[in-house]
Amino acid sequence: MAWALIGAAHAGCTGDGSHGGLLGLDRCDEFEASGIYSRSNQKRADLVVVAGTLGVALWNGTETPTGRTAWQSLDSMVTTAVATEVMKNVFQRPRPSQSDDPDLWRQGAGHKSFPSGEVAMMAAFVTPIIIEHREDTPAVWALAALPAYMARARLASQAHWLSDVLVGAGVGVAGGVLSARRDSPLLLVPTGDGVFIGLRHRF
Repeated sequence: MAWALIGAAHAGCTGDGSHGGLLGLDRCDEFEASGIYSRSNQKRADLVVVAGTLGVALWNGTETPTGRTAWQSLDSMVTTAVATEVMKNVFQRPRPSQSDDPDLWRQGAGHKSFPSGEVAMMAAFVTPIIIEHREDTPAVWALAALPAYMARARLASQAHWLSDVLVGAGVGVAGGVLSARRDSPLLLVPTGDGVFIGLRHRF
């Protein structure tokens, strides 16, 4: 996925900075406001993933494999969102739509390009599912297309530099791995035993 994104990112705005950003990877991508990479499609994908994961988690609870994995993904997405938001406020990197120089950092509030929160969220969503089913259902690796799509879409929107989406994906994967290794989701810590019965058992 990383090499595919690197190959897809070509300069489309007016400049790339003196050093090309992190490791020389960063170039402005050609702006695409419509089609498959439109902002409306990005938001739709976000909504489907978040609402779908929450629905499956609440419906199944933690007593089924599907429910446990959904809770892990939900836990992963929430903790990853917190981590990326902290990083955004620390690094304060301008988006390509705000500046054509990827070498700028600490530019003040409102500059939240690094890392990509939406790519991180997609990676956080798919990682626990892939970990759970990678051996019995190899086709589950196809879910990696979701963070890859979001990464390409965010580049096309000139909302992020290439290093933003790559680091975002890394943060999401790390969050997913940690969530998959925990016995109980952090979101269920207030329940005491980390268990949620599931709404389907209450009818």
